[in-house]
Amino acid sequence: MKTPLNVLIIDDEDAFSNLLRMDLESDGKYVVKTANTGELGISMMKSDRYDILLLDYHIGTMTGLQVMQWMNDAIVDTPVIMLTAAGTEEIAVNAMKLGAYDYARKERLELTHLPILINGIYERYLFRKESKLKELERLEEEKQQAAVQMFQTTVRTIAHHVNNALAIIMLRSSSYERMVKKTLDAETANQFIQLIADLKGQASVIESVVRSLVELSNIVYTNYVSDQSIIDIREELEKNLKIMEEKQNVPL
Repeated sequence: MKTPLNVLIIDDEDAFSNLLRMDLESDGKYVVKTANTGELGISMMKSDRYDILLLDYHIGTMTGLQVMQWMNDAIVDTPVIMLTAAGTEEIAVNAMKLGAYDYARKERLELTHLPILINGIYERYLFRKESKLKELERLEEEKQQAAVQMFQTTVRTIAHHVNNALAIIMLRSSSYERMVKKTLDAETANQFIQLIADLKGQASVIESVVRSLVELSNIVYTNYVSDQSIIDIREELEKNLKIMEEKQNVPL
């Protein structure tokens, strides 16, 4: 059995509202509340959630359009059926501009047709809501993809410049090592050679860091969408960090 729809009727004519309420509640498919002023209706919407709102234009000191404006400002997305009278087509148009799903002429409203109207509006509301959620999910996924692509591009750019700098360091280190062997005495040369070896060792650590970052960016780019991939990324990062720590602790 489906959960009954919660319906709110805001109309200043109590006799009209009560008639609609009794008829709708007769088959158990609706739970209906009524309000005879716009202020009361707003107060009720602040405290409870309704699936459908039947809204009259003349409701005490407020109008139905003012109630709809409040709903828009307060981000209350309850679908609205505007109740109009003969000669008030402009009100119906303005209500639709404010987000009403449909309108019905009060003098032509048939009790047998009202459930069909309410159910149809509610189905449209659910469809729109699902479509909006899918669109938000799509936009969020595109944003994540763009962020991941930016991360990968940034890492690869940094890696390119760092690797070029490391290549120069390694080449110059080898050149200096040969030079000091030829120009310095053995003891001094050995000191410089040890210093060069230390620099090469640190350069190797930097190279490992860069390589790990590139590998990590590839993993993120390929598998970022699943929870399991997050676990894989964490494990890969921890493994690479451990390797780097071991390299730093190896005596040179």
